[in-house]
This record gives sequence, structure tokens and C-alpha cells, in this order.
Amino acid sequence: MPRFNPKFDVLRALFARSGNRCAFPGCTHSLINEKNQFIGQVCHIEAASPNGQRFNPNQSDEQRRAYENLVLLCYPHHVETNDAVEYSVERIRNIKYEHESRFEKNPYQIDEAVLHKIVDEMETFWNQVEKLNKLEHSIKEFSVDIDARGSFFDVMSACRKNVQYLQEFFDAFRESEKDIRSNWELHHIGAPNRMNRLRIDLTHLEIKYLEEYLKTHTDDPAARKRLNSLKEEFKEIAQHAAVID
Repeated sequence: MPRFNPKFDVLRALFARSGNRCAFPGCTHSLINEKNQFIGQVCHIEAASPNGQRFNPNQSDEQRRAYENLVLLCYPHHVETNDAVEYSVERIRNIKYEHESRFEKNPYQIDEAVLHKIVDEMETFWNQVEKLNKLEHSIKEFSVDIDARGSFFDVMSACRKNVQYLQEFFDAFRESEKDIRSNWELHHIGAPNRMNRLRIDLTHLEIKYLEEYLKTHTDDPAARKRLNSLKEEFKEIAQHAAVID
């Protein structure tokens, strides 16, 4: 399932009504610090993907990225509200409404030009990756599927799964040391494919991190250089990375 980034106008409205504060009741954590760095999180009330908290299969992709389904939180409270039992959809919507009501007449100003530029740049890049991977792959029948619209958390979850797969492979290797032929596919196909998948996911994850980091660290040339390098590398991966069969 594709995951669509929030639109620029939606992000602008969220920040304007945030008061530059985490929406969690009683929290005074800033979203943008004194160095103009974004240290908060743009969070979905009903998840953007099926493996997320409070996912609603009846929502459209546009509804998932709509203003009504997003709230700005600090990282600790984003983690805390992932408890879907304690924090229901209705409860988080009430938290969002009560917080934003306090700042409607005193909007918070954010540098829209910077925000707009980075949102557009990364939207273009992920569209390119999706096209290269889905439509222009050099070996379509063996292509490594890349979820260009996946979030940071989706990619992190994929990394954890691949680490678990590799651990299972290594356990199997130990048990079959005396007869490697019994696990030939694990040794020569399974493990190399999973290692390749993990390398791809780690590159994907670093791009996702830098994408958010540069929204509030626009004067960091090392981060910008690293992102540009990774983007070129990832387009090659999207079009040419293949599984061993």
C-alpha cells in the first residue's frame, strides 16, 4: 500500500496551530528549538499503513494524510501514544482539538519557503524511485521490491525483520555444519538475499532520516552532501537491485 506524505498546506496549518508545542496534555516540549531545528514528530492518528497503530482500512490515502488525521507530538509522546488501547482514535482527536484551540488566535510562524522546497524535492525523489523500481527495473522478474512511500518506521520494521531472518539462517547453519548440503539454499540463496535486502533497507532508512533532518538543518552542508549521494545510489538500487535465484 502506498504511503503519501502530508501536503504542504497541511503541514503549514499544523505548525500554525501548534503554538510550537507538543500537543500532549501538559507537555511543554518545543517542536522547533532555538536553533530552528525540528525536534518533534508529524504523527498519524489513524495509521498510514496496515501495520501501524489504529489503522482504518476504510480510509482513503488522502484521508490518511489529511489535516484531521495528523497531530504534532514530541518523540516521547509519539511513542507513548502508540499504545492504541490506552490512546484510542477519539482520545487523540480530543487531544489535538483541545491543544489547537489554544493557539488558533496566535498562530506559530515557520519558514514556509524552506519547508516547501524540501517537501517538493523529496516528493520528486520518491516518485523517481517508485518509477525506477516498478516500471523501469532492469531485471523485472527478479527485482527487489522497494516501498518508496514507506515511512521511517516502516523501513525500520523491515530492517528488524531482516535481522531476525538472518539470525534464523545462522541458527540453521550451526545445526547443519556437518552436512552443508541439507541447507544449500540457505547458504547460497537465502542468506545473501537477506543481507542484500538489509543493506538496501539501511540506505532507505538513512535517506528517510536525512529527509526530516534537513527540514530544520538547512545549513548543514555535510548532511546535504550525504543525502545527495544516497539519492543517486538509491535510484541505481531501485532500478537494478535483484535477488539471487
